[in-house]
Amino acid sequence: MNYCKDDLDLEISVVNNPGPSKRATERQALPDELARYLRDMIIGGELRPGHRVNTPRLCSRFGVSRTPLREALKMLAAEGLVQLRPNRSAVIQRVSGDMINELVPIVGCLEALAGRIACQRIDAATLGDVEAMYHHLLSCLDQRDERSFIEADKAILRTILTVAGNATLSRLLETLMIKLRWQTAYHHAQHEWDRTVELQKQSRHALQIRDGDLWALVAQSYVLHRATLLLRDIDGTAGAKSRRPRPRSRLSSMVRPRG
Repeated sequence: MNYCKDDLDLEISVVNNPGPSKRATERQALPDELARYLRDMIIGGELRPGHRVNTPRLCSRFGVSRTPLREALKMLAAEGLVQLRPNRSAVIQRVSGDMINELVPIVGCLEALAGRIACQRIDAATLGDVEAMYHHLLSCLDQRDERSFIEADKAILRTILTVAGNATLSRLLETLMIKLRWQTAYHHAQHEWDRTVELQKQSRHALQIRDGDLWALVAQSYVLHRATLLLRDIDGTAGAKSRRPRPRSRLSSMVRPRG
């Protein structure tokens, strides 16, 4: 087979520039993987807000050097989960009352929009899935199984987002919920789970009758409920350090009570 000069030049070019090496790909993948682990540790409460990140301990735990761990922390800092200090140390970012007041109304609007779209698109099979998730939520309530209760609650929202089919909306909502440590609202608040189940019951009914306006109203009430738990958790943490009264939250004006 005869080759022309252009063919030979192309082959030489491919050999000399084979694209990203396996080692380079692994170098990029490692910080991403570490960031996922650390993010889960922050959301799950293993890495506590306001605490300094123990870099040597984490390096030993994951069997990595400081460089990929430092890159992972930079990624989390960009998400607002970690604060990087000038001395190259890192501190887990606290969730403040101002942050909750600023972000929660946006979360409410995004969840409301997702539900409006889902009410128009949801099919009978997916409604059946939501029904099964709701009954699993009830079972977790009866057993006081916190981890499973949180996962069941999250699964219902994930289903709504999947049905809505808006990738940008889902990505924005996930980012805000991570920044707010949304699931920590349920820690040490099992007595509030009955309210959660009642709101899920109302949202399930809205889906069944395909009433987007009703779903949006319930979603915003639910978001307000979770935000109240977050603020209460902040109050409890701050109360151990200071007994000064906090100013009244602006969240109460987000949703008017149903008459």
